[in-house]
Amino acid sequence: MNPDRTQHGGEYRRGDELMTAARPAPSASEPASKDGARLLPASRYRHPGDVIRLIAGGLVLIVTLAAAAVAPSRLVGTGAASVTWLGSDFAARLLVGLVQVAIVVAAFLVVAAGLRFRRFRLLAGLAAGAVVAGAALAGILYLVGGKHPDAVAANVAGDSWLTSAAFPGPALLASAVAVTVAASPWLSRPWRRTAWIALFAVGAARLLAGTVLPMELILALATGVTVGAGVLVVLGVPDRRMGPDGIAAALRSAGLPVSVVTPADVAAKGSRPFFAVTDDGRRLFIKVLGSDQRDADLLYRAYRFARLRNVGDTRPAASLIQAVEHQALVTLMAERAGVHSPRVDQVIKAADGTALLAMERIDGCSLEQLPAHRISDSLLRRLWAEVDRMHRAGIAHRSLRAANVMVDNDGQPWLTDFGFSELAATQRQKDLDLAELMASLATQVGAGAAVASAAAVLGGRGLAPAVPLLQPLALSAATRHSIARHEGLLAATRSAAAEASGGGTPQLARLQRVRPRTLLTIAAAAGAFYLILPQLAQVGSSWRAFQSADWAWVPVIIAMSVLTYLASAASLIGGVPGRVPYWPTVLAQWASSFINRISPANVGGMALNARFLQKSGVEPAAGVAAVGVNALVGAIAHLALIVIFFVWAGQALGQAFKLPSASKLLLILAVLAALVGIVLATRPGRRFAATRLLKGIRTAGASLRRVAASPAKLALLLGGSALVTLAYIGGLAASIQAFGGGLGIAEIGAVYLGAAAIAAASPTPGGLGAIEAALIAGLTGVGLGAGAAVSAVLTYRLATYWLPVAPGWYALRLLQRGDYI
Repeated sequence: MNPDRTQHGGEYRRGDELMTAARPAPSASEPASKDGARLLPASRYRHPGDVIRLIAGGLVLIVTLAAAAVAPSRLVGTGAASVTWLGSDFAARLLVGLVQVAIVVAAFLVVAAGLRFRRFRLLAGLAAGAVVAGAALAGILYLVGGKHPDAVAANVAGDSWLTSAAFPGPALLASAVAVTVAASPWLSRPWRRTAWIALFAVGAARLLAGTVLPMELILALATGVTVGAGVLVVLGVPDRRMGPDGIAAALRSAGLPVSVVTPADVAAKGSRPFFAVTDDGRRLFIKVLGSDQRDADLLYRAYRFARLRNVGDTRPAASLIQAVEHQALVTLMAERAGVHSPRVDQVIKAADGTALLAMERIDGCSLEQLPAHRISDSLLRRLWAEVDRMHRAGIAHRSLRAANVMVDNDGQPWLTDFGFSELAATQRQKDLDLAELMASLATQVGAGAAVASAAAVLGGRGLAPAVPLLQPLALSAATRHSIARHEGLLAATRSAAAEASGGGTPQLARLQRVRPRTLLTIAAAAGAFYLILPQLAQVGSSWRAFQSADWAWVPVIIAMSVLTYLASAASLIGGVPGRVPYWPTVLAQWASSFINRISPANVGGMALNARFLQKSGVEPAAGVAAVGVNALVGAIAHLALIVIFFVWAGQALGQAFKLPSASKLLLILAVLAALVGIVLATRPGRRFAATRLLKGIRTAGASLRRVAASPAKLALLLGGSALVTLAYIGGLAASIQAFGGGLGIAEIGAVYLGAAAIAAASPTPGGLGAIEAALIAGLTGVGLGAGAAVSAVLTYRLATYWLPVAPGWYALRLLQRGDYI
């Protein structure tokens, strides 16, 4: 059976987009899926909580590694602080000796217990985790560490009861942490508590004895937790979840007498399904949810929050039982609204925290399992009528696919699995329901029948908002994978829905928060130019350079950065014929800077400004023209300032920018002119020049003439554009002064303007990487030392590029709340 197809609606909590490790496998009393049977024994399953611990441990490890890489001497080297509180060699030797004995005894007990209970697979996993954790930490300390401080080196070099005081070192402590994490699921709660207390006592004793550094302990803990959680994700944990007997006992204790409870012969991902029969013969469907489903739900929501936006997701419930109670409440409200949904019998909380939801069992099969020839137009229209009734009651299903629709023996569709539903649903949440169901039905009956049945019930206007959501990101993983197997089916469904709604070619809604390719580009460029460049210049890291700055100049750099946003707002207002509020425009510039961090060539910021002007009452065409004029005037101001500063700086720029000779420049210009002539000689080239270039120039010229009719607007436009560039020059000059200065404002301005022009051709957001390299090359060319140049540029970029990210994000949120965009 397809694991995505389940009776009683699939019982799906939108967790199928997570990795396999985040999906609990069936217990020994349940039918195992093919994947689970192949990868793990029946007595084990993968707990999503281990994935959360793996991610959390990895993040802590990355942050700790970054800190150690930034300041190695202060954290893991000779300049690191060590604990010397004991003040007694005898006490230190006693602590070290006790720790050594405890470590040896603990290792012996672990091996003996594993052999005694014949847990050979567990022992192998623990040994592998210990080796990997120890080797990983040893490699980390080798790469980032140096010599210990004299006090620690002297303590480690001493003798102890069993061997030297260096035992157990940080690598062995990381191994012990990994073993403790990986063995915890097999231990009772008292033994788990004892193991962790003993482990922390060992770490504290080593720290107090002055034989390990605090950063080494943190690295050992982070490495051990990460590796131990990884072992559990790979090898699984023992399945101690409630079985049929425990479920029957919990139902009886809650006053629901059942005679038999059996595992449902279906695969379920958001819950564990069971069938039950009461003493009076009623047949029930039981959904069993434990901590694994809760953790999987949290993982899935976190994944969607990080990747998607505007998809109507809400915060998770405060607890597992509240989530189940919410599901029961939504099901009851749907039933009260006349929607055919299973009757909720009871919500039960077992003694171990497991939540049970007892519902009426529907005799039939899911719509996904129904053969295509049995899916009639009448059935589809009845289904859409149920959906319309549910939406009129203010309920959004949030997982409305064919697997979550039951068709009983009389052919009546029933909506099931309200585990991800919302009562006070927004229109976007309802539209997502429509898109999900249309795409899911299209895989069974085709795009035409799926859309036609929806339009017959909801009408064209009812379908229109869902058309832009007929895209892969808006669909659940099961529907997305299913429709992907039919090439072109999603596009055909979208076209059919657009035609039925009476609209033209739809523009897809933007749902992706950040493109992975953009993140990779930013990370690669930032890593290359913030880590490699300082080493090439033989200076410390960017953080140490920032620490060595004269702090009196740092507020000046930040003030110059703030001035650029004030000037940019004035320039934008100057390009608009009407009145636009100033301070919201300033917020728009902050928000645009944030958008430009993840979009190349400032296209994201320009689009946001155009939207802001439109919402501020400016005609759409005028708003777009104003943004274009602002960009054009900014380029003109930049070119004018280049001429001024280059002439002012004079011959000093000869070393900063190595220009070709006059003959070579003429040759380059001739080649460029020839290429332009060849392009214009072709029909596509002439068409491009006529439809794009000339039209854009005429539009910009007309807008510029309208602005020029008002001297005040023209002054704002020109003055703001020039002030933006001059403020950036002032920020760079202040940064150079923070590291000793030595250059005049003419040279600094010329270097900045030249570097900015070069970086404009870079495809990275904000010229990331290119402008740093050009600025450093230009500053060293006009006589600034390499170390001072790198430090000044990195400090300048930290203050003007990276520091405004958080205010820019907050400004974007304020604009959204104020309905300015």
